[in-house]
Amino acid sequence: MRRLRNAFLVPLSVAAASFAAVAACGGAASEGAPGPIGGDGSATSLDGGMPVTNLPCAVDAILAKNCRTCHENPPKFGAPMPLVTRDDLLALAKDGRRRVEVALARIADDADPMPPPPNERLSQADRDTLAAWVAAGAPASTETCTTTTKPAVSGVDCAPDLPIKPATPHEMPAQAGDQYVCYGVDVTRPTPTHVVGFAPRIDNAEIVHHIVLFESSSAFPSTPQECGSGTSLSWRMVMAWAPGGKGLSMPPEAGFPIQTSGATHYVVQMHYSNPQGRAGLKDTSGFDLCTSAPRPNEADVLAFGTDKIEIPPQTPSWPRTCSVKVPSQLAGLHLVASMPHMHKLGTAMVTKLTPAGGGAEVDLGSSPAFSFDSQAWLPIDAVTATNDVIRTTCTWKNTTGAVVKYGEKTEEEMCYSFTVYWPKVKSPLWSWATPAYTSSCE
Repeated sequence: MRRLRNAFLVPLSVAAASFAAVAACGGAASEGAPGPIGGDGSATSLDGGMPVTNLPCAVDAILAKNCRTCHENPPKFGAPMPLVTRDDLLALAKDGRRRVEVALARIADDADPMPPPPNERLSQADRDTLAAWVAAGAPASTETCTTTTKPAVSGVDCAPDLPIKPATPHEMPAQAGDQYVCYGVDVTRPTPTHVVGFAPRIDNAEIVHHIVLFESSSAFPSTPQECGSGTSLSWRMVMAWAPGGKGLSMPPEAGFPIQTSGATHYVVQMHYSNPQGRAGLKDTSGFDLCTSAPRPNEADVLAFGTDKIEIPPQTPSWPRTCSVKVPSQLAGLHLVASMPHMHKLGTAMVTKLTPAGGGAEVDLGSSPAFSFDSQAWLPIDAVTATNDVIRTTCTWKNTTGAVVKYGEKTEEEMCYSFTVYWPKVKSPLWSWATPAYTSSCE
């Protein structure tokens, strides 16, 4: 079976959702007071060329590759601080340590690494380079470096022809912190059409944290409006994007259909973050879609996991394993990508398929060190057979004094492995959540 081309999210590094804490795409710690080092870290430009960072070029290159997708100056995607100059790295975090020292500790932390999974961990050589520079006293450098930050969003291998965008720009209130905003777009086509590619379009990288594209059974207003952190369970997820991600080109066997009778109702949910408290920041981000003549199969999204969640208070580790046996009606589904999804208490999520006929388990997209700040689509390759068992284990850490149950709000919890598959199940009794709702839990 052919894999997805340009996997949904192939992150360089992914931005944080809890921006007052640690930034997932390279941020070392919350913004704090300036460090004791003087002004030799200024990022002024030499004759309009590369900025002067006062960093050794080897250090600068590591930061450019792993951190500055978000931690530019000014920061992007809601990151709380820049990591561009020597002064940026030597500024103090809230715990009194320098940001670079906190970063080194996070880089080495297998339970809560930086960058978080599924980002690639820093190589040992890069870790040694950073550690050696810090151990030497983080000396200023006069080198002129030529490293540049890689673009946050890559394209797709098709030509987008259908923009999904709001009717008007959304202006984020200066003191809003985090904000969830939704807008709708209705699409019609006179002849059968499939969406075969999704290219995230980022207008204002300074405040965009992530974007989710849903399909709804009814129209939603085209003017952006607050919609809360939860989403209607009647909406069906189609695509998601987070900083550092790439676009998606569907495999040639399948595409997402656009209706020819009536409209296909899309809803875009934007998660904005403005930790800098800046005023006047506007955005029109969304997706640019590629369409084509119908593919042989219709694609869809389902969810494995469970809604049977009741996490006791003050519990350092609470695992929940739930499984579903594949009925004959769902045999032959091609599973091509998955996105493990929990909320802020989630620490690990593993989904595997055990073949009914024996043989090795098949990974259906696992995040053994789950981070709410880094929820990415993962390429998978499996075909279901009758009586296969698909088992999902979610683990949470509840540091609160209350029981946390299933719910749409961020302070509640979920355990869903969203999975792109084909061909689409068309039974009137079918819902995207059917596998999760009908699972049995240990």
